[in-house]
Amino acid sequence: MRTPLLILMALLLPGSLFAQSILHEETTAPPEVAGAIEDLVLEWADKFNRGDWVDIQDSWDPDEEAPYYLGEERDRWIMGKEGLHSYFNPPAFARSLMESVNIVPYRLRVRQVSDSIVIATWDNRLDLKVRTRPAINDDYRVNAVFRKKPEGWMFIHYAELAWAALTYMEHLYRKSVSPGFPENAMPYDRTWRPTAGERPHNSEPRD
Repeated sequence: MRTPLLILMALLLPGSLFAQSILHEETTAPPEVAGAIEDLVLEWADKFNRGDWVDIQDSWDPDEEAPYYLGEERDRWIMGKEGLHSYFNPPAFARSLMESVNIVPYRLRVRQVSDSIVIATWDNRLDLKVRTRPAINDDYRVNAVFRKKPEGWMFIHYAELAWAALTYMEHLYRKSVSPGFPENAMPYDRTWRPTAGERPHNSEPRD
């Protein structure tokens, strides 16, 4: 009886109850606005992961005359409709180099500044595999601005923000810590001092 009951609950309850939200507690936008932006961000990542470049561009406001876009890999901003169109319509040889992409957004903050404008920040975890190269991982921050349209919220600004080199190195060191440390480690005795007659290991007499 247990299995049929679980199936019935899955059919009757909203799907959102079974999904883990990426919204951060610092989100201040109304729930319906925050939920719509969350869906859009997750859909955006899914389109990238599937290589659906046409639909990616369709997430942008077609009436915005000066969209701004900055990918982490770029040294300059993309500004304007023509630049945005070129970026999301790369040559076939460039698309053929991509073997696999997995973008996972998390820690999404949403703030509504007017009836038609929303600002959001979040973090992306990226796993990337290009042909002939080993797979790599990256974490970076994102800032975006959305405009409310009759068909829903749409991008007008997007920027991937890389860390400074030293900050990123510190982040990598933190990620490399063994699971469970320091909770499962031997406590460090900071009160220990050598007794009389004991010699520290690093103070051997020199010739």
